Amino acid sequence: MGVLGKISGIITSIPDSVLGGMTIFLFCNVFVSGVSVASTLDLTSRRIRFILALSLCIGIGVIVWPYAFLDRRASPYTANFWQCADCSNSLKGFRNAVSIFLSTGYCVGTVIAMLLNSILPEDCDEEAEEKVIEPEADEKGTEHETA
Repeated sequence: MGVLGKISGIITSIPDSVLGGMTIFLFCNVFVSGVSVASTLDLTSRRIRFILALSLCIGIGVIVWPYAFLDRRASPYTANFWQCADCSNSLKGFRNAVSIFLSTGYCVGTVIAMLLNSILPEDCDEEAEEKVIEPEADEKGTEHETA
């Protein structure tokens, strides 16, 4: 829509405080949608609680401390985890993409949740754990255990 001059003029005339309020409202809607999806999960499962807790923890941690992977305080090529001052332009572009990805909490938290969901085993059935092996009696009346 920014290609059309009149529409882009209207959008740029919106005050920053209104855009900030709209942005907060947008992200609150995203959060509420996530909570509603999480409420459909079986939260009695240790596996699901672990995946949810770890992905939220890492995602929020990246939001709280974004300078771990992307140092925005200096020039674009100063992040400590990947020094790239003398790299080619394509490698600098790839490095910037990785830095942006790792400094975005939504991306990191989602990837952690998908990774944990694919590698963690399912919870055991409680019925199988509680099953008691009962002895069987043979024709003579002697009891022995079966596996």
